[in-house]
Amino acid sequence: MLIFKQLILGLLLPAVVGGGIFILAKSLTSKRESEHKQDWLSGGLVAVALSAGYIVGYIGLESLPPFPPREGVHWLCYLAIIGLISGAFWHASRWGRLIGQIGLSIVIPRLLLNSAFKYTWGQFEGVIWWMCLAVAIFIFWHIVQESFTILPTGGSSPFVYFGLSGGTALILAVSGSLRLAQHAGILVAIFAVSWILTLVGQRSENKWQAFSLGASPVVALLLSGLWMNGYFYEEVPAMSAMLLAIALFLAPVGRIEKIQQLGARRSTVVQIGAIALPVVIAIGIAVARSGLFGESSGY
Repeated sequence: MLIFKQLILGLLLPAVVGGGIFILAKSLTSKRESEHKQDWLSGGLVAVALSAGYIVGYIGLESLPPFPPREGVHWLCYLAIIGLISGAFWHASRWGRLIGQIGLSIVIPRLLLNSAFKYTWGQFEGVIWWMCLAVAIFIFWHIVQESFTILPTGGSSPFVYFGLSGGTALILAVSGSLRLAQHAGILVAIFAVSWILTLVGQRSENKWQAFSLGASPVVALLLSGLWMNGYFYEEVPAMSAMLLAIALFLAPVGRIEKIQQLGARRSTVVQIGAIALPVVIAIGIAVARSGLFGESSGY
């Protein structure tokens, strides 16, 4: 029963649901539509694909979350819902998008880490953590949006996020949080099927661009939620969490002139390799900290 729950409900079903909606999103985005309408359809429906896939996987693993949430992990389902709603309106207004980002970046740490604010931190310490996390989420969210245009067209974006969520799942697992690792595994399954479908779609006349701005709320909020849960409520090393968060900041490496002179394929490999390096180091630190290969060392 446990294997069924993990593999079928936690991996296969989210991949099927997310992949099905992803196909619908790209099928409805045709050359005959205006560019703005393409952005709205693709961005909104891809956000639906990512969030619906995760919500299905969450319910399969946890059942319906309580309201109000009692644990940090319960907020992950609600973050997917918030990302879904935000993604549907993400192309409506640039100022509205900016205000939404700022507001959610401020509110989410306070909600997700409510027990830490109440029982762990003093008032001053809590305010410092709150400010730092709000700024970190806002910046990370911004770099997620930028990555959709900085990364080469095609399957690069879902492949990068497949690797980032896979690294997150592995770090959570070796850090002793199999429960959170399963939630990261839901994202691994969704990004994997998005990558495969995008590669297949590249062979058609109307080549697919995997993600647009509308998908950024779901991606940024869920990854941020997993990392905050892992660091503050579990045993994820601080350095591993930081390296995961900054990995995407290396995406602009592909725009360096000397890298571009290598050619499209080689520059893409260098760009993805640069993003993967912090993730690999983060995994190594978590493994060393876990003591799997001997005595653990502190980081």
